[in-house]
Formats: sequence, structure tokens, C-alpha cells
Amino acid sequence: MAAQTENYQVILQELVRRSNEEVRRLRSLEQRMDAIEDKVNILIQGTSERTKKTNTKFAETDVSLRTVENDIINIKMAIEKLNKQLVKFVQKRDLKEMEHMIDLISPVSEEKSEDIREVRVS
Repeated sequence: MAAQTENYQVILQELVRRSNEEVRRLRSLEQRMDAIEDKVNILIQGTSERTKKTNTKFAETDVSLRTVENDIINIKMAIEKLNKQLVKFVQKRDLKEMEHMIDLISPVSEEKSEDIREVRVS
């Protein structure tokens, strides 16, 4: 009976040792799982923050692009107005041609017209 009790104690000790080993492994796995969950949560938070920042930058860029688009439209309109006004102005070539015709028709001699030109330039 003493030998049998001793066998039971050895078996019981082995079962307790195995149980403790399994509990230790289980705790180790739980700690690893908690560490992985923490890392995943940190990644999710970082990704969320980056997404918010990116969305904000996209919104700012969109506003800037719309402003630039409006500025370009305004510049186009101003250029069109200037082109319409340029058509109304006399060109230098036309002005010289008119001056030459006036000189031909004018009763004033060329010497006097040169004097008049000098007076205009002064």
C-alpha cells in the first residue's frame, strides 16, 4: 500500500507539473496575444490619424484648386477684354502711314514739318 501511495504521489506530482507547464504556456500565449492586440490598436490609431490628416489635406487642396481655377477664369476674361480693346487701338504702322499721308497732303514744306516734329519730340 505504501508503494501504491508513493506511485499515486509521483503520478499526482507529474500531473501537477504538467498542469503548471500548461498554465505557464497559456499565460505566455495570452501575453503574446495582448502584445499583438496592443500593436494592432496602435496601428489602427496611427492609420486613423493619417487618414484624417490626408482627408484634411485633400480638402485644402481641393479649395486651392478651385481658387486657382477661378483665378484662371478671371485672367482669361481679362485677356479677352484686353484683346477687344487692342482691336480699337491704332497700330504704330497705321499711325506712320497716316502721318505720311498727311505729310503728302499738307501744304507745309518738309523743312517746316521737320521743325514741327522736333518741337513735338522736345
